[in-house]
Amino acid sequence: MINILILSHCELTKELIKTAEVIAGKQENLFYIDQDIKNENLASLQEKISEILKKINNEKGTLILTDMLGGTPCNASVLLTKDFNIEVLTGVNLPMILSAVFASRTVQNAKELADKVLTDGKKSMVNAKQLLLERMK
Repeated sequence: MINILILSHCELTKELIKTAEVIAGKQENLFYIDQDIKNENLASLQEKISEILKKINNEKGTLILTDMLGGTPCNASVLLTKDFNIEVLTGVNLPMILSAVFASRTVQNAKELADKVLTDGKKSMVNAKQLLLERMK
């Protein structure tokens, strides 16, 4: 099984995980930093991520989902790609987490999981009004 680490500013991570687990049940391979990281600097957050990865990373790798490209959680994670077998995706949303949770048991490695989650995440972003109107034609 591939582990998933979710990082964001403020309380977003906790709420995303709580919501995902309402839908998918408690997940043993879903991790986050239990702290408000909005005031973390790059080096201190990188150290915290590194400590978690030392515990959870395995031969299949770890998928890290962050809230936004260029944010401290993303930047700190990307810097660790040279030291750990990890994949880092940005723009985390609930469909991406659910995709990661369900696919993490069947894919071969973190890269394969990242590719699937990225595809599923993109598919989940639609203009719902436009979609409904097109289906009504």
